[in-house]
Amino acid sequence: MRMIWGMSLVVACLSGPALAQQGSAYSAGLGVAQSRGYENAECYARVFAKHAVVVEKSNGRRGWYAPSTPAFNAEQRSRCGIDRLEDIAARREASRFAAPGAPGPRGGAYGIGLKVAAERGYRGSEAGCFARVYATYASPRPAERGRVHYAISGASTHAYSQELFQRCGISR
Repeated sequence: MRMIWGMSLVVACLSGPALAQQGSAYSAGLGVAQSRGYENAECYARVFAKHAVVVEKSNGRRGWYAPSTPAFNAEQRSRCGIDRLEDIAARREASRFAAPGAPGPRGGAYGIGLKVAAERGYRGSEAGCFARVYATYASPRPAERGRVHYAISGASTHAYSQELFQRCGISR
């Protein structure tokens, strides 16, 4: 009887922090989604929490990390409409042009697309759609002090305008 009581106590003690960690994983996922400018931040956070594991950082602190597995990427794409692989490729491309240690644009091409959308008066889902199309067509260009600027090349302007209209209902 003591053995069963002791095991129950251990299970109860261990399940409490596990539940608390799930909330932390959701919060970490929400922070990641918001920093990258994802439209469905809550959906991203739920999938992130499902796949996340605790890792210990070099400074001794612990944090949440969701490895980029095919299952994680597929679930983000199917449930949330977020193509992580495209986003990762865009961020890599932007960092390729940047000088070492130079600050990059927050949220990559998608983040810049959100800023451009806001400047043009688009809000909500229209702004998110605009930013996704912008991120697809924008190319990183090196700029002063090692920074990166994004621009739509002249050869892509027509296709970019058509896709904006077809996907988002926005005519340039």
